[in-house]
Amino acid sequence: MDKPHVLAVDFGTTNSYYCKCPADQTSPVGVDFGVGKDGIATAILYRGQKEPLVGDAALHEFGETPAKERTSWCLRTQFKPDIAASDEAYKNAEDFLRNLIVQCERLHIDIDPGKREVIFGAPSESESIFNAKLSQIAQAAGYGNIKIVDEPIGALLYHLWHKDFSPSESQKGVLFVDFGGGTCDFAFLCRMEVRHSWGDFELGGRLLDDIFFQWFLEQNPSALREMKQNGDTYYVHSYLCREAKELFSRTMARDRNEHVSKFIGRYGSISDMTWGKFMERAANYIPGHVFTGYLREIGNKSVKLTCSDRKIDLLDWFKRCLTRGLEEKNINIADIKRVILAGGSSQWPFVSDIISDVLHIDQSAITRSDRPYVVISEGLSILPALKQKLRKTRQVLKDDLPIFCEKNIRPWIKEKTGAIASALIGDITSNLFDAGIKPVLTEFRKSGGSVASLRNHISSEAKVFEPEMRTIVEERINVLTAGLSDQLTRLVVEWFASYGLSIGDDRVYREATVSMEIDGKILVPDLYTGILELIGWFTAGTITSIVAGLCGGGGVAFILSGPIGWIIGAILAALVSVLSLPYGVKRAKEMAETWNAPAWLIKRNLTESKITKARNKVQAHLKTILSEKLEKIESDFEDRVREVVETQIEALSEIETL
Repeated sequence: MDKPHVLAVDFGTTNSYYCKCPADQTSPVGVDFGVGKDGIATAILYRGQKEPLVGDAALHEFGETPAKERTSWCLRTQFKPDIAASDEAYKNAEDFLRNLIVQCERLHIDIDPGKREVIFGAPSESESIFNAKLSQIAQAAGYGNIKIVDEPIGALLYHLWHKDFSPSESQKGVLFVDFGGGTCDFAFLCRMEVRHSWGDFELGGRLLDDIFFQWFLEQNPSALREMKQNGDTYYVHSYLCREAKELFSRTMARDRNEHVSKFIGRYGSISDMTWGKFMERAANYIPGHVFTGYLREIGNKSVKLTCSDRKIDLLDWFKRCLTRGLEEKNINIADIKRVILAGGSSQWPFVSDIISDVLHIDQSAITRSDRPYVVISEGLSILPALKQKLRKTRQVLKDDLPIFCEKNIRPWIKEKTGAIASALIGDITSNLFDAGIKPVLTEFRKSGGSVASLRNHISSEAKVFEPEMRTIVEERINVLTAGLSDQLTRLVVEWFASYGLSIGDDRVYREATVSMEIDGKILVPDLYTGILELIGWFTAGTITSIVAGLCGGGGVAFILSGPIGWIIGAILAALVSVLSLPYGVKRAKEMAETWNAPAWLIKRNLTESKITKARNKVQAHLKTILSEKLEKIESDFEDRVREVVETQIEALSEIETL
C-alpha cells in the first residue's frame, strides 16, 4: 500500500500554517485557505447558536458586524500557549482545529487529515504535558494520531532546502530562535539534532500587542468606553493593535528614523510612533488591565503578568532569556555558526541586534526567510519523503561503492603517486647523481685511484645528501599533495551527484566540513574533515615510507647497492682481469679494492657512456623502489577512502532517525 501524503501543521499563537507534500516527493505546497496568502489566523468566533467561524473569516465577521448584532458572540485568539493550563484554551484550540477542517471541506480545499500522515510542530522547550495535550486536541479534532516533531528541525530543513546557507555550517552549530505571538523558544542544533533547548512561554509578541493597545488608549482616552459598549475590546487589542504593531515593526526594520501612524478601526489612530518612543515603552512595560483581565479569564496564573505592577524591560527579558540558556546549557558561542529566526516577532530589529551582540557574530550569519511564517510547516512536510528517498539512495550507494573506487579512486591515486615518483626521480637524480656522484666518477676517471677510495667518496656524498634528500622528499610530496583534499572531495561529491545528491555551493570546498543535500535537502556527513585527515595520513605516510626505503640503515642505501654497485663492480672486474696476469686470480681479487689504478686504465673501463648508463640505472632503480613503496600506500589509501565514503553513506541515516 502506498504511503499517505503528508500534512504538516505549524499551530501558532497568532497564525497557523498548513503544508501538504507527497510522501515520495520533496515538493511542499502551502495551503491557501481562500484569503490569497499562506496560513490562517488562529482565531475562532463563537456566534451563539450559529456555527463558529475560524481564521480570518472570524476576525472580519466580528469586525464588520454591528455591536448590537453580536452581543452573544465571543471571539477567541492567542489560545495556543495556554492549552496545557487552561480548559477554555484547550477547548478553543480543539474547536478551531475541528472547524478548520469543516471550513476547508466547504471551500473544496483538500487538507483531509484522514488520508494523510499528519505532523505537528512543537517548541523544543514545550513540556511533555503540552505535547500530550496537543496530541489529544488534534485527535479529538479529527487529525488522528499525529506525529510531533521539534519545530527547529522543520526550520533547519527549510533553510537548507532553500540553500539560505551552506549545509556545512549546520554541522558546527545552529541557534534557532522562534519569537512568536505566545512564546520565545531557543534551541541549539548540531548535526540535525536538538542538543539543548530553553525558552519562556510568557514572553511573546502578544506583550508587544499590549504595548500598542496602551499606546493607542493614551492617545484616545475615550475609546475604551466605546469599545466596551460595542464588545470590541478584545478584537481591538488582539487584532487591530497587532496590525499596528506589525506595520511599525516592518517600517522600523527598513528605517528606524521613520514616524508611523495607523488607524485602529473606527476608534481613532496611533500617531507619530517612533523607534525611540517604542524602546522607552518596551523598557518600562506594565501589563494593562485589559490584557491581564483576559489572561485571568482563561486561567493564566502568571505572577509576572497578572499579579504585579512592576515594570518589565521586555528587551532585557529577551536578552536574559537567551544568555541564561547559553550559560546553563554550557554552550560555547564559538560553536554557533548560524542563527535561524522564525516567528512573526523575530522581524523586530532589536531581535537580531541582541543576538548579534550576545553571540559576537555578524548580522550576515543571521538568517530569516522572507516568508518566516512557513519555514516550520514546509520543513516538516518534506521530512517523510526525504527519509524515504535517503533510505533507498543509501543502499544504492553502498552497492556501487566498489565500482566507484575501482573506476575513479584507483586511477586517480595512481596518477597522483605517479606524479610524485616522477618528480622525485628527477630531483634526486639531479641533486645527488648529477651534482654529487657524477663529479666523483669523472674525477676518478681522470685521475685514477683505488676503488675503496671511490666507494668512500660516493658514500660520503650520499651521507651528506641524506638530509637534503629528506627535505626534497618532504617538499615535493607537500607540493604535489597540496589541493588533493579539494580534488578528492570533488571526486566524491561528483559521485554523489550522479545519484541525485549535490552540495549546497562551492564554498564548502574551502570550509572545515562538507555536508550535502539531496534535491536541495540536507545530508549531514562530515566529509571534508575526514578527507583532510586522510590526506594528512597519506602525506606523512608517503614521506616516511620513501625516506626509509631510500636511506635504509644509514646513508642513501640504494646508491651503494644498486646502480652504483653495478658500476663499481664493473671497474673491479676490469682491475682483477689486469692484476690476475702478474699476481694470479686469488691475489688479484684481494688487491683490486685498494690498488691505485692508473688513470689510463680507469678511463678505459669507466667510459662516459657507462657513467650515462649508471645515471639511467639510478633512475630505473629509483623508480622500482618508489613504485614498491607507493603501491602499498595506494592500496591503503584506497581502503581509507572507502572508509571515509562509507561514513558519509551511513550518515545519511541521521535524517531517518528524526
